[in-house]
Amino acid sequence: MEFSYPRVTPQGHAVEQLEEHVDDHRGDMERVHLSSPESGELYFELARFRELTPQDDYLSHRKYLAQRFGPDSVSPLVETTVEGRPAWAYSIQWPDHERSVVMLYLDGDTYRFIYDPSSELNRRVFATLTT
Repeated sequence: MEFSYPRVTPQGHAVEQLEEHVDDHRGDMERVHLSSPESGELYFELARFRELTPQDDYLSHRKYLAQRFGPDSVSPLVETTVEGRPAWAYSIQWPDHERSVVMLYLDGDTYRFIYDPSSELNRRVFATLTT
């Protein structure tokens, strides 16, 4: 799984990158989080969950998000495609914010992308995705 992103946003703000690997209640997870906190131009997260289906990740994530943002904050899971591959998607909404979530299931692992759909830069980063 690869994607590209700028080190500096179009408005000249630095892009921060956080990488982590954890083994917790969600299982074995690797995560890359990109953001531009000063401008909000970029919010993009990729997490890889080993041996977890997209449906199981959705159920767990939905429960967490409903507790954090309210029971109506998460949309139903829908089927879609990414680069011709089967994928699943849902959205998260809370006052003045929205995130789109897209998940791919490859070789027994779920790849979950979370990004701000209102930002052109986020959509451009997602468009660079290759599997």
